[in-house]
Amino acid sequence: MFVLIAGGGRTGTYLAAVLVSQGRSVRLIENRRDVLARIHRELPTEVIYEGMPTDPQVLEQAHIQEAQAVVAAMTNDADNLAICFLARERYKVPRTIARINNPRTAWLSMIPST
Repeated sequence: MFVLIAGGGRTGTYLAAVLVSQGRSVRLIENRRDVLARIHRELPTEVIYEGMPTDPQVLEQAHIQEAQAVVAAMTNDADNLAICFLARERYKVPRTIARINNPRTAWLSMIPST
């Protein structure tokens, strides 16, 4: 199973490390320099893609079109939902998971795809 993770914070990095330890194929996208420095010490270099996770070009460089699952684990709910929407609608990824930080926006994640 190939999993693409958007966001290299604690949640995204931990998930990537667990999946790598299970032998899964993983790509993690992150754009913050300080976070990139940390995750390069925690994850294999080939797992990490530098760039803005909401940028379709960066998603394609990380092979989103081949992913069986996309996990959006960034700090911004709108970005997480946008990534999952792109993954489902444009790239036909069968499973998407968005981290919701603000319970008031949780209802947006329940909107079914068309």
